[in-house]
Amino acid sequence: MHKFFNLIIFLALINFTTSFPYPVFQRDSLSGYTQCDGSFPNEVTYFSFSPSPIIVGQNVTYTVNEVNTATIQEGATLNVTGYYQQKVAFNEVTDFCKEWIEVSGYKCPLEPGTYTLIVSEHIMPGQNDPKNSTIDFDLRVEVANPGDPKTILTCMEGKYPMHYP
Repeated sequence: MHKFFNLIIFLALINFTTSFPYPVFQRDSLSGYTQCDGSFPNEVTYFSFSPSPIIVGQNVTYTVNEVNTATIQEGATLNVTGYYQQKVAFNEVTDFCKEWIEVSGYKCPLEPGTYTLIVSEHIMPGQNDPKNSTIDFDLRVEVANPGDPKTILTCMEGKYPMHYP
């Protein structure tokens, strides 16, 4: 009799948990980021940063899983633009191969395949930074191969919360 009640409780729990729509239990693998409008050959399948919010004056670690169908060429750039109240607050263009690919143990040209990139950086405070506040920047991130015109391989947009102690 005891086993029968355990079975009934177990089945009731399964019925209860499966009655919720699947997305309720699905984890956001891109941390709220979405692909930009358009079509891009390389797809980010996982993106996270820690801590969140980012704390100015401390390190932040980014983790990216990507599936590349196009080769990332030597000289590829990472263009990060942060917007606050629809105005450009910052823009940083870096060598994607040196700052991301090589740091993660790979080399450019990076042939098509699946890769995990893990990068840490120190977020330096600025003279004009606010104090004791958190700002959610709207971020646009593009990776592009060199050329005229540049070929955008990946593009993502999302919130980038920064805490200023």
